Amino acid sequence: MMPQLTQESSGEYSLTGSLNFDTVAALHHETQIDMSKGEVLVSLRHVDQSDSAGLALLVEWARLADKSRCSLRYTDIPAQLQTLIDVTGLNPILNRDAGSNAAP
Repeated sequence: MMPQLTQESSGEYSLTGSLNFDTVAALHHETQIDMSKGEVLVSLRHVDQSDSAGLALLVEWARLADKSRCSLRYTDIPAQLQTLIDVTGLNPILNRDAGSNAAP
């Protein structure tokens, strides 16, 4: 399933679909998160599959948020993706505490 980023309300987004090598580049080039409000929340509840390319996209968005002086937080992280985050030591970069708010 092709990923899609949907703005739910001001500063709140929902990401759906598969985040993998075949889909992430298009999503990155076709979407833009409004970081002008200073706080952004991205729910990953409906991400059904992810690999290291998906993780790289989340890190890139975190980098852009930092550059924009925006607080970006990911919620409802699927277990598969949380495992990648834990193994790679990216919890601090993604503004996450290990295990908190991860989806079962």
